[in-house]
Amino acid sequence: MGSCFSSAEKDVAATTTPAAKVEKKHDQPPPKKAKLEEKETEVVINCAKVWIGQVIGPGGATIKELKSSTGAEVNVGDSHHDPVPITITGDPAAVQNAKAKVEAIIKEAEHPDYEGGEGKKWRKEADMCAQKAEVCAKEKDNLFNSGDKKGGHAKLDEVKEWQRKMHEANDKAAEAIFNHRNAGKGDRYMDFHGLRKKEAMDILEKKMGALKSKGGTVELIPGAGHHSKGAAVLKPAVIDYLKKHNLKFEEKNAGDLI
Repeated sequence: MGSCFSSAEKDVAATTTPAAKVEKKHDQPPPKKAKLEEKETEVVINCAKVWIGQVIGPGGATIKELKSSTGAEVNVGDSHHDPVPITITGDPAAVQNAKAKVEAIIKEAEHPDYEGGEGKKWRKEADMCAQKAEVCAKEKDNLFNSGDKKGGHAKLDEVKEWQRKMHEANDKAAEAIFNHRNAGKGDRYMDFHGLRKKEAMDILEKKMGALKSKGGTVELIPGAGHHSKGAAVLKPAVIDYLKKHNLKFEEKNAGDLI
């Protein structure tokens, strides 16, 4: 049984508890654990390194929610590798549930719905107004060129009206998109994906102005430009704003500032 007994104690132990029986009980795994291990399964999903942060979430919030809601164990491999392996283990049903959720997160990261239904509706409306304004502008030029000043001025008023409607629709789109990206996340979290530079900066100035007297930490998501054509435009503008107002910040990752 071990060197902690004296020779006399060994004799007592041998007569009271047979050594062979103790060892047999100790070596046998609990029945329930054995059955659980038999039912466990494992899948590995390879995620591009650029999107792994979406799976992990701020402070690991997303991966914690995945574990909690599915009951599966979700582990992210070495993030220095590309792709990064994500290992999911547990009951088959739990694993399939977690697998579906992880794949949905990756799909959203690769092909994000930045605008949402309401945002898309108003963007479409704004684009239509812009097209109408462009057509009217050409008609206006033709009227002026033909000497019809009265008709030209009337058409110019139409151009201005379509432009007014365009700006109004874009303002509504910006509000809807921001709400779509930030619903339920509080006033200290601002995700600007889907917004144009001026729209994002206008919202940033308004929101930061409201928080100025309160202090504390704010998380800003200007994006890293992975889905932009060319280099990122918004992130440098946000950084310039923070520096101009002497606000301390650090880069949490490529597209996240705190």
